[in-house]
Parts: sequence; structure tokens; C-alpha cells
Amino acid sequence: MADHQPPIRTGLLDFFRKSQGCQFVIPVYQRNYTWTSGKEVAQYLEDLTSVLKGEFSNHFLGILIYLDTPIDSFTREYSVIDGQQRLTTTFIILYAIKALLKEKGDDTAVSNLEGQYLTNPYSDDKMKYKLKPLVADDEVYQQIVEEKFDEIKSTESNVYKNYLYVIDKLRVLIGQGYSANDILMALNMLYVVCVPISEDDNAQKIFESINATGVKLTASDLIRNFILMDLQSDVQEKYYKDYWKKIEEYISGDSKKLELFFRMYLAVKTKSLPNKTAIYRNFVLWVKSSHQSAEEILKDTVKYAEAYYSIYKRDLLELDSAIRDSIKEFRRILSDMPAPALMEFYLMYKSGNISETTLSKIIDMIDCYLVRRYLCNLDTSSITRMFPTFIRDVLAECDGDYSKIIDIVGKNLILKNVGNLMYMPTDVQMRDTIETANMYALRVILRIFFDKLEMNNNPAPVDLSTLSVEHIMPQSMPNSWLKELDIDEETYQFNLNRLGNLTLAAKPDNSAMGDKPWEYKNKILKSTSHLKINEEILQVDKWTIDRINERTTALIEKMIELYPYPSINEDIIKKEEIHLEYKDAMAIGYLSLEDGSVEVEAGSVLGTREDAASFPTVEDIRQELIDDGYVAELDGKLQFVKPYVFYSSFKNSTALSTSASVIAHGSKNGWLYWKDKDGNPIKDNVTLQAKYGDQTDNDEAQ
Repeated sequence: MADHQPPIRTGLLDFFRKSQGCQFVIPVYQRNYTWTSGKEVAQYLEDLTSVLKGEFSNHFLGILIYLDTPIDSFTREYSVIDGQQRLTTTFIILYAIKALLKEKGDDTAVSNLEGQYLTNPYSDDKMKYKLKPLVADDEVYQQIVEEKFDEIKSTESNVYKNYLYVIDKLRVLIGQGYSANDILMALNMLYVVCVPISEDDNAQKIFESINATGVKLTASDLIRNFILMDLQSDVQEKYYKDYWKKIEEYISGDSKKLELFFRMYLAVKTKSLPNKTAIYRNFVLWVKSSHQSAEEILKDTVKYAEAYYSIYKRDLLELDSAIRDSIKEFRRILSDMPAPALMEFYLMYKSGNISETTLSKIIDMIDCYLVRRYLCNLDTSSITRMFPTFIRDVLAECDGDYSKIIDIVGKNLILKNVGNLMYMPTDVQMRDTIETANMYALRVILRIFFDKLEMNNNPAPVDLSTLSVEHIMPQSMPNSWLKELDIDEETYQFNLNRLGNLTLAAKPDNSAMGDKPWEYKNKILKSTSHLKINEEILQVDKWTIDRINERTTALIEKMIELYPYPSINEDIIKKEEIHLEYKDAMAIGYLSLEDGSVEVEAGSVLGTREDAASFPTVEDIRQELIDDGYVAELDGKLQFVKPYVFYSSFKNSTALSTSASVIAHGSKNGWLYWKDKDGNPIKDNVTLQAKYGDQTDNDEAQ
């Protein structure tokens, strides 16, 4: 076991002088050097000046925690865990003092400064300089060290800007009569508490504990640290350059954007979307359970980062032409929710498991799913966590055979969600919802539809960038329009934001139109007569509520056409034929083994009411079926005139009891009343019991 060294209270320069043969290394997992001249560096110099002028006898600069690792008999590496910002700034100050001494021609002082504080005179080139800064700052820092100022290209580097700021401030102090030696002695009055730790200590836990009380690190900062910290410094640098920099190139250097990516990456790996506050903790747990090396994890992460980049950021012209339009359309939706699934699908395409055409169809299906939900203003929170489990189920069902993956995607994305909060609106639901909806409140997604409508099959596409979603009947509700339309204010407001009253127009044109009469607005809109979306509007001589109704209906049909409800081969749906006979009730149906839904066939007969007042829920459902045209009275009996699907309202449950209660009337446990094709109660079906457990007394509400 290594010896544990006690903390040391020491002046900065004394510490540097006594650390001959030691090199301070800023590990690659640390955050960048972020101190700026206008804030932290200015405060540092203000504290130094106070000591220099005798206002304070000394000043506590902070804690320096480092991992002390012996390299050989003569050299040691101090890997800085906490204190890199003040340490780097201190060396910048020392190099600024050196420059001023050289200007003065004091070669002896320069030599002493280098030998005692800046270099290890007897070490090889690798260990020559006492500070090895973060890789991101290394080039600029080295150019300052070697006085190659003409070669500095990164003039926006904090290292360079702070060096210039410090040297200017020191010149002012020297101009006030203070010598370089005075400044050095004052610098040594700034003391730190050095806390050396050894390899026996848990450097990762110390790092986490320190940063929990300081400027909070993002999950990506902690993940980078977790992967790289325990590696040798040369391996750290190699992995940082070979892998981590690639991840940043694909995603971003912004730690928040990296954090989002790692959240999606974890969702792929664990098939569950972690909470934003638990990304790092979940990553650590996953790494430990995966039993992979740091390099294996980094290689895998780079692979998914490249997939994420291709889906969200890569130049479209660099993508295969077969997937270009699908990805372009998807990017407009601005949704990260499908990222776990799309990354996996993209990698399946890259590895040759699915074709580019198949990938395009899958993306189109996801586009339709999202757009339909957005256009119907459905809550997104219900689908936030769906995609990780969705990709899990798709991969499990494919089981290495991707020949039917499009149908399997459709089943798991669309059919399995019918009847729950994650459903994709059907054509009927689209018509019912959008007909009277306030679509101006949804103008971001509406704009995507309008643009697609305009560009679809257009041999001469136009530039739409200067256009925006605008009202035809004006928002201001002028009396002239009320009088012209012969309607009251309530009717006006009801129709104002409906789909049929919205179109694309240039903002200057919209301002010019204002609340002018229709004839004037019609003339202004002729500037956009080249737009397909405005062709029919310009042909009418009067704008009316009837026109809004007609145009709303027509545009909804265009939505349904451009974002079609997927046609999915239902042969892949696993279902069990079931029968029900009770008194005068008789039904034939199918129990879905996917989601527990029950499809009742046309011709099935509903039983006579036992006691309508005792079963109001059953009565309400029966009346809805009649009102919606699924049930009608034929030959004196209530019968299903077309198939109807009952859906379970609960996860891991079935609609057996709801359907049985409605058909047989009353409170019926469907596991007892429904029979399989051999006439046995469903409760005795081994396959179903294996999937749902013993539900005979614990089905959904009856």
C-alpha cells in the first residue's frame, strides 16, 4: 500500500521550488481552462496586489488536490484533480514575469525563475516543464513557453488573452515602483493547501465530491472523467484524441448537448430513458454491468455519435439519396425523442442489416407518427419514454431476421399503441380534432405541413424562407369584416384560427393587408399567386365562413394524404380466436396477444339488458357504439354491423372483461365468459396465462 501524505499548507512558489522532478498534469477529462481576464484573473491579480502593497500579510488562494504518481526514481506526476484553473493562471503569471525580466535584460533572474519554478532542469523533454496543460490549451501554452508568439493562431484562447492581460497589469505595477522580485515574493504569500492522494485513494469519488459543492459539472463532464481518470496519462491523451474528440466533433463541444446525446445513448443501451438528473449515475451502473474496457466503451460511443450526427447534422448531400428526403423532413420536426430508435436503425443500415430504402420507410413512418400527433396537439410527455422500449421490442421480434422489419415497426409503433395515450391519430380522429381546432397555436408544426404541401410534386419549387403562417380573416376583428360576413364576435373568434383561415404569406404583405377588406387583401395575396396553397383562395370573390369550412376540410384531406396512416400487414399480429355465448348474447372475436385488445366481428349479437340502471358504464359504451355506427338493431336484436376493437386501459392487461360486460351486459369477468376455439375458458389457456398471469380475479375494471 502506498504511503498516505498529509495535506500541506504552503506558499505557491515554495511548493513549486520543492517539487523538482515533478510535473503538474491537467488530465484530459478535466473541463477546459475557463478563467477570464474580466472576472477570475482580475480577482486573482487584485488579491496579489493587496499582498504586494501590504494590505494583507498573506492570502488563501484555495485547495490543490492531485494524484501523486511516481514515474521513476527521479520524476513524479501530479495529476490535478482540483485546482487546475488557479494553477494554470499562476504559471501564466510566472511566464509574464519572465517576459518582463527578459525585457529588462536580467538573464540571471530569468535563469533562476526557470530553474526553480518553471522547469525541471534535469528531466528529459517530456518532463521538462512543470506544467502540462489541458490538451485543448496545450498548443497556445507551449507557444507562450517557447516565446513563439508569431505562431499563435488561437488568439481567442483564454490562455493567450489572460497572458496579455496579466503582462499589462504587471507593467502597471512595475511602473508604480514594484520590482519583479517584489511581485514574486508577494506571489509566494498566496498560499494553498495541497492535498496529495495516492492510487489507493478513490480519485473518482474525491472528484465527484469536490465538484458537487462547486460549479456543477454536467453529466458529460463526469462521464468523460469516469472513463478516463484511472488510466495512465499517456493512455488518457490517446483515448481523448482518438475517441472523445471524435464524439465532440460529431455532437458538440457544448457539455449540455453532449449530455443530451449520452441520455439517448443510454436509452439505447439500457432500453430505458434515464431521468436528466440520473444520466451519470445510470451510465456508471451500465458500464459496470457491461464489463467492457474503457476503449471498447469509447469505440461504441463514437459509433452511435456518428449515427446521431448523420441523423441530425450531417450535410444532406453526404447522405445516401434514398434517405435524404426522409431525414430532411424529420429534422424539421426538431424532436430528440426518437433518437434512440433512429440511431439503432441507422447503424442497422450501415451494417447492411436493412437497406437504405427500408430505413427511409421507417423514418417516414416515425415522421407521420410525430406529425399527426403534433397536428392533433397531443401531449408529448406520454411518448417521451416510449422509443427505448419500442426499439427493444422491434429488435426482440426481429430476432436477427429483418425481412419484415417495416411491418414489425408499424405494429410496435402504431398498432400496439391504439387505445392508449401513445396512439397515432387515425384519419377519422384527424378530421374530428382539426376541424374546429385552433391551428394558429400550432403554427410551428403547421408550417411544416404547409411547406410540404407546397413542395409536393411541384416541378418549380419556390423559396419559402420569407413566408410565415398568416390569417386571411384578420386577427383584429374589424367591424367592416363583421358586417361583411354578417356574423357576431363569438362566431368570428371561433373561426379565426381554424385551419381554413390560415395560409402562407410574406410578412410585409401581411402588414400591408392588415384588416383591409377582402378585395384589397386578395390583390396583395396575388404577390404569392405562384404558391399552390394560395391558388384557390385567389379565385374567390368573397371570403366567408363557408369558404373557411370548405378549405379546412380540403386541407385536412391533404394532411391525411401527405402523412398517411401506415398500412401494416396484420398477419404479423399474434391473436387468438375467441367466442362468447351467454343467454341470447353471441360473439366471435380475436384477442390480440400484443396488447390485450379484443376485436369483435360483425354479426356478433349483444345480449338483452339485465338491469340498465345498475350498469351505467356498460350502457354508455353501448350507446356510443350505436351512435358511432358500430351497432344497430337488426331483426329485433342489437348486432355489430362492422368490426369493433375494445382496448385495455391498463398496461399488462386485456379488454376481455370490458368486451364481455358490454356484449353479455352486466359485470362479467372475460377470462371466464370468453372461450377459445376449442371451447375452453380463456383462463385455462396456458399461452395467455403465461403472458398475463392469473387474471381470473384481476382483470381490468369490469
